[in-house]
Amino acid sequence: MADQLKRSEAPLALTWNLQDLFETPADFAAALADLKQLGADLATQADEFTKDGDHFLKAVRDYFNALVKLTRAYLYAELENAQDTTDATGLQDWADVQAVGTAFDQATAWFAPAIVALDEATLTEFQNNTPELADYARQLAKIRTQVGHVLPQEQEALLAQLSSSLNSAGAIQETLDDSDLTFGQIDYDGKTQALTKGLMGPIATSAPRDVRRIASKQFQTSYYDHRFTFAKTLNDHMHAQNTIAKIRHYDSARQMDLAANAVPESVYDTLIEQTHAHLDLLHRYYALRKKVLGLDPMYGYDGSVPLTGKRPPIAPTYEEAKATALKALAPLGEDYLAHLRAEFNGRWVDVLETKGKTSGGFENFANGTHPYILLNWADTYGDMSTLVHESGHAMQSVYSDENQLPWNSWYPIFTAEIASTTNESLLNAYMLEQTKDDKEKQIYLLTEAVSDFTGTLYRQAEFAEFEQFMYETEANGTPLTPETLTTKWDEIDAAYAGPAVTPNDWPKAYWAHIPHFFYNYYMYQYATSKAIATSFAHRILTEGDAAAAQYKQFLSAGDSQTPVDVLKNAGIDVTKADYLEEAFATFEAQLSQLEALLS
Repeated sequence: MADQLKRSEAPLALTWNLQDLFETPADFAAALADLKQLGADLATQADEFTKDGDHFLKAVRDYFNALVKLTRAYLYAELENAQDTTDATGLQDWADVQAVGTAFDQATAWFAPAIVALDEATLTEFQNNTPELADYARQLAKIRTQVGHVLPQEQEALLAQLSSSLNSAGAIQETLDDSDLTFGQIDYDGKTQALTKGLMGPIATSAPRDVRRIASKQFQTSYYDHRFTFAKTLNDHMHAQNTIAKIRHYDSARQMDLAANAVPESVYDTLIEQTHAHLDLLHRYYALRKKVLGLDPMYGYDGSVPLTGKRPPIAPTYEEAKATALKALAPLGEDYLAHLRAEFNGRWVDVLETKGKTSGGFENFANGTHPYILLNWADTYGDMSTLVHESGHAMQSVYSDENQLPWNSWYPIFTAEIASTTNESLLNAYMLEQTKDDKEKQIYLLTEAVSDFTGTLYRQAEFAEFEQFMYETEANGTPLTPETLTTKWDEIDAAYAGPAVTPNDWPKAYWAHIPHFFYNYYMYQYATSKAIATSFAHRILTEGDAAAAQYKQFLSAGDSQTPVDVLKNAGIDVTKADYLEEAFATFEAQLSQLEALLS
């Protein structure tokens, strides 16, 4: 029986180098002490904050410089904890940085309300007489959009004290999902081994149908057995966000969360409307799978099987994936590739699945150092796609950090997912070109392209629709019980899946699998980003260096403008439905090409 790899057994070259953030644990502790002092110093500036332009500048400068340092400390503790969620040191450091962050929020709770309360004439006078304030113009303007939503200082301080408790539901869900949940043993690939989230991917694509069924049932049953806890955490999270929205005088949590990036709510609604208008294409794809695979009925656990009916013909090692990524992303220019090589050679990536490690993949960064990427590698094309996806995030971090002031480099999620999915499109296009004489690989890669579209646009739109239901249901006073959640989930899922897919015949709680429901209207941005990225990738591949240069200007923009304006400057207007219609047209063309090959 194969045991999951322990953290200590992972090769050093395939792990993060956290010393690039803090050389020693003592340096991290010193940073926390420094942040405590910075918070205390800022608290003393509240009374003289608006005395004149110099006092105003000092407070603003101190505040944003402290945020840069706090971001670095948070990143260190987050990564330390993510690499082994059971490690006592990592858990303590994460608790310590959260405590420091809460204390900092309390000490600076006066800051945003004071800027919001400042009359326009005084602010203009300060900016005219203190040219250095120009460095903070964008962030001050963002704070000023909170007029009517920032509370008096005492109430902001109280909310800051409660921040850890208000976010505790997500932390509890994460601990249950990553540390406590187990899925039993599975006979696969000639041996009995622990069924893990990382192993589910290879099983879904490569295992015999009876093994896929057993694995899917074991996996989903584990969530079902904990459905009451997962439902409780979802209910409490939605309640906390709805309550904060009400306290801050927003009409809804959605209005509050989208306002943070100045994204009109109509963007969300247009996404759902356009997706429903094109569900026929999704149903067509599922019907194609059912016909080609000869499965009647066809279940959800059949959804990742290659349409060739064989093991995936592309199964790269990590080293092979890095080499392919450099070739696939070459249209972005030598400067982009130089950054990518630094990522691959500089221990920016934690590669292997190890015991206690956070599942999935992510990227995060702090100013003045390189980004960090988490993977759980299993030698699949999906893993290679994840590598270029997270590298897209990393390169946006690099370019924005190089070209913007630190506080203007913290790009929002709405634009972040564009960089990652553009890379995925470039990878798929490259692989299709390299394998154009191999029908089996062409079918596989087109299936990946179509499946990626269904998983990124259709699936995330489905999640966004369900998320909206949860917020509205809780806001109306109806508890989010397992029965309520499952009933609605099955209704929405049936609409998206269409008649070709038969629901699994065992009790399930699929909604409990999705940690992104705790990220506050996060997932719709995956869907919009996929549509936008489709356009960017097409331009880069058809227009060459000029389009690549424009794309890198987008990467470099960071948070220097609203995301809507950043994209308008790049030629895409997300306030209209055009970009979605274009994306669905591309999807239909790929689907038609796949149908032709399979006929």
